[in-house]
Amino acid sequence: MKLHIKGKNIFTAFIGAAALCATVANAQTLSSNSTGTHNGFYYSFWKDSGNATMTLQAGGRYTSQWNSGTNNWVGGKGWNPGNSTRVINYSGSYNVSNSQNSYLALYGWTRSPLIEYYVIESYGSYNPASCSGGTDYGSFQSDGATYNVRRCQRVNQPSIDGNQTFYQYFSVRNPKKGFGNISGTITFANHVNFWASKGLNLGNHNYQVLATEGYQSTGSSDITVSEGTSGGGGSSSSAPSGGNKTIVVRARGTTGQEQIRLKVNNTTVQTWTLSTTMSNYTATTNLSGGSLVEYFNDSGNRDVQVDYISVNGSIRQSEAQTYNTGVYQNGSCGGGNGGSEWMHCNGAIGYGNL
Repeated sequence: MKLHIKGKNIFTAFIGAAALCATVANAQTLSSNSTGTHNGFYYSFWKDSGNATMTLQAGGRYTSQWNSGTNNWVGGKGWNPGNSTRVINYSGSYNVSNSQNSYLALYGWTRSPLIEYYVIESYGSYNPASCSGGTDYGSFQSDGATYNVRRCQRVNQPSIDGNQTFYQYFSVRNPKKGFGNISGTITFANHVNFWASKGLNLGNHNYQVLATEGYQSTGSSDITVSEGTSGGGGSSSSAPSGGNKTIVVRARGTTGQEQIRLKVNNTTVQTWTLSTTMSNYTATTNLSGGSLVEYFNDSGNRDVQVDYISVNGSIRQSEAQTYNTGVYQNGSCGGGNGGSEWMHCNGAIGYGNL
């Protein structure tokens, strides 16, 4: 975020109370600055003022809440040390809006060189990479999205080693994830490798957390982080022989009972029952015409999230589509014009012609 909230040192922000080094799954609410371990995960919590709190839940889960009475806060769960090859899965809810100054990101530090890095998954009113005098290094594909890369410099500012001059590396997801229910995968090696290809090297890892941050804003989050397998990098696959197209639908359900079908030119290509973890579902077809993913067995607490589809390796993001008849918006099912990964009711997301 803005100059005065970049480069904060979560370690050195410790203000006197002993760190809560919990090793059991009991929920613990933090209201003063601390770092430690809880139920097998490293955590950090920092604020400069106000009444922001973060509650450590079982496993990799944490919840947080803050309001405009808090100037700046940041916290999350993850690992210490981090590493360059970890695949991070996250899910839960991120409850802010475009009018609130906040972000959700993989956040960490290295030494030799001293680097502060961010993989920004979602943000509100301010893009955290909007630093004055920064350098843009292009973009790359990872986990079904384009990430824009920027380097910024901090001069004589707080770090994990006191006040120092150091670089910040940013990968900013485009399109950014939406608000409310949220989940995703960060294949960190894709970011590390792209940064290195531009001469932006990391050093020896310190901590690495999936962080929520708020600055003079109001919001809450309920995030669970875990290690997982990759949702895919940015390489494109060539079209199969015989004119067939390979289509990957990346999706999940909320109960494990949701069913979707892929349709091309109004013909069903394949039907799947979804798991509750974001997974890839693959089909091949030689059909051409309009393509859609249809959710057809809505009941009770069932909902479907479709991250994207890829056609022969070319990604089509769900939130970039204008046709979604299953999203609940404006007080009704199908009451919106797309722009969402979610189908809360029977309906479909359209992805254009194949």
